Amino acid sequence: MNSSAASLLAMSAAMLALPAEAGQPQASVRYTAYGVAHVSAPDFAGAGLGYGWAFARDNLCQNVEQAVRLAGTRSLYFDPEATYLDLFAGGEISNADSDAAYRYLLNEDQVARLRRTVTADMRGLVSGFVAGFNRHVDESALPGEDCRTAPWFRKLAEDDVYRLILEIPLLETSASVVREMVAASPPGHPQTMRQPDTAVALGQVKKLMLGGSNGAAFGSAGVAGGQGGFSFANPHYTWKGTARLHIMHLNVPGKIDVFGATASGLPFPMMGFSNMVGWAITHTTDRRSTVYEIDVDPADPIRYLVDGKSEAMRRVELRVPTAKGDVLRTIWETRYGPVIGGPMLPWTRSRVYAFADPERENLRFADQFLAIARARSVREISAAQHRLHGSPWSNVTAADSSGHVYYSNVSVAGYVTDAQLSRCLVKGPAQALMDLADVTVLNGSDSGCAWTKDRRALQAGTIPAALRPETFRRDVVFNSNDSHWLTSLAPDSRLNGYPDVIGPEATARGERTRIAANYAQEVMTGPDKGVTPANWEAHFFSARNLTAELILDDVLADCRANPDVEVSGFGKVSLNEACAALADWDRKDGINSRGAALFRMFIEQLDHVAMTGFALKPSLWRVPFDPERPLETPSGFNASKTTRTALATAAYRLTSAGLKLDAPLGEVQFIERNGRRLPISGSRYAYHLIRFGPIAKGVGFAEPLTGDSYIHAVTLGSRGPSGRFLLTYSQSSNPRSPHFADMTELYSRETWANVTFGTAEIRKAQIGKTVILR
Repeated sequence: MNSSAASLLAMSAAMLALPAEAGQPQASVRYTAYGVAHVSAPDFAGAGLGYGWAFARDNLCQNVEQAVRLAGTRSLYFDPEATYLDLFAGGEISNADSDAAYRYLLNEDQVARLRRTVTADMRGLVSGFVAGFNRHVDESALPGEDCRTAPWFRKLAEDDVYRLILEIPLLETSASVVREMVAASPPGHPQTMRQPDTAVALGQVKKLMLGGSNGAAFGSAGVAGGQGGFSFANPHYTWKGTARLHIMHLNVPGKIDVFGATASGLPFPMMGFSNMVGWAITHTTDRRSTVYEIDVDPADPIRYLVDGKSEAMRRVELRVPTAKGDVLRTIWETRYGPVIGGPMLPWTRSRVYAFADPERENLRFADQFLAIARARSVREISAAQHRLHGSPWSNVTAADSSGHVYYSNVSVAGYVTDAQLSRCLVKGPAQALMDLADVTVLNGSDSGCAWTKDRRALQAGTIPAALRPETFRRDVVFNSNDSHWLTSLAPDSRLNGYPDVIGPEATARGERTRIAANYAQEVMTGPDKGVTPANWEAHFFSARNLTAELILDDVLADCRANPDVEVSGFGKVSLNEACAALADWDRKDGINSRGAALFRMFIEQLDHVAMTGFALKPSLWRVPFDPERPLETPSGFNASKTTRTALATAAYRLTSAGLKLDAPLGEVQFIERNGRRLPISGSRYAYHLIRFGPIAKGVGFAEPLTGDSYIHAVTLGSRGPSGRFLLTYSQSSNPRSPHFADMTELYSRETWANVTFGTAEIRKAQIGKTVILR
């Protein structure tokens, strides 16, 4: 028995002896393989208690540091002018600027509003989670919990969790412009020396989100055996930082019994499955926020014009506490929202920019996902979404045990009508933001360009749930971050006629949407006559590269016909070695696939459509897109000197890094965990998606950023859920935890783990004694 298991058993014996007090929450925690905690409790407070305790044992230091950041208190413990990398802001931000931004976005009034708004069940989960987390803080340190001696280490408060609930919906909106909020200052009054390069930053955020997620659901007409349903979840969340996912299983008899995953530090599932339903979430195509370009009052740069009338900006002074006293930051507000500034968005004496974010009024996020988790059918999931309309940025694909499936994009977005988009769109340099972020850029000096208010909307100024796309079927639905237009196989399943800001219709789909449809067709017509967890897992790890299947023949024909290319600064460059490596490639991204890394580098040099998924620019396709044949087109490849130069550049970058063009992918793409090298299959563009950082000389790609994270592939039937699951980066962020890399090793071996769900299954698979918390 290892030391961690021994300490767990000792703690179990001690806790079993504790007397219960009236009114105290209580919970039982049973562990199964890979550190998955199954929490059972008589009420939601108890469920939160058990999960908070188990979560703290996996991610204590990471979560406390997150709480310090969201409370706006980093500058109390770190140099206020020192910087850290904020992934969702797209770059470095100083501690003082970060503190100011989060004190503004997650202010006390907003936290108090949220506490008043959430249901009693959610309050129970939050209070229990904090009690459970702090229970572990009071226990002896586990190996690797070195942060306990740091000056910033502390217990959690309930407000820490409520701040996180407020922040998660902002990750793809306001969180991406926090540096711009703090940097904005009137002409002649610089507030900070750090002027963010918004174009670069949003480009980095776009790369972070590139790949989004995969979700699929099969009904009785699509599952093997013809009964029940099947749910596949494959979000592509970040591998680093506090936005990692964590697996939970919460059981409150008669109220909830769900296995799934959530963002680190939340006490409710965001995706998962129960006895009756399974659901996945994927990033939508909505342009949910708006950057307003506004004319400045010539008489006063802190006033602006709307319909020719001058309005005063509101000055928000923020005091940031530091070890040496408070420092001040100022955020300026317009009727639309805070002013944002920087070289791309300069505040001049003639123009200023403001950021309008519908997620700042979305106080329904937590209860929305709790309601989905408690649903007993896909119809109940739909009803919950229409009742609460709190999903911030997600499509939902879902299946139920009766054999129905469901797709929806009932997310929150500012309501910009098609007429407004045509009339109000800004034509100047700021319009480039629309290729970098999910925003519209509109004329804020025209009041008619403000978000449309529809009485059917639960939140003023947002697109009503009634105007958003959804569909119910019996065969299959899927989404891989393309719009609602194509979410199933049948030609009559197309969803048309929705506002343009929700997403494009009758346009080319990305690689992952097309391969998802391909996989769905194959399993439904294959030997099993329907999907199973096993055949879907096999398809997933087949690691097909659809773009290669569509264009590689033309690429090879061209490089054989034109074996040399003139490259500026290099003269004549031979393509023979690169061409030979691609010719021998199996057109997959498996661990042993030779040439996969070269093709990846080649694709990166080519122009592609600005979208969450991946598709080459129309000019590169030999056969153009045909909306009547959306899964077959576009195809082929228009080779040119430009594309030959891209191939030469790709080959040069690999060889100059000391890597062979035909090296097996697993030799140049891997993860190191505790001194062990784990080869990783997959591609940054394919269905089996993993996105690494820049190539390291003499090493390869060894720093995963985003990609496959939580995965479930589960059949839903009369005997309950069964199937497979994984958390690719494992449960714990503590390098000394036994659960720091155990599931990552499975991922490296291209396999998933068996789901353990029912009480009898859990007891049979249980590791160690049951932990009783009171």
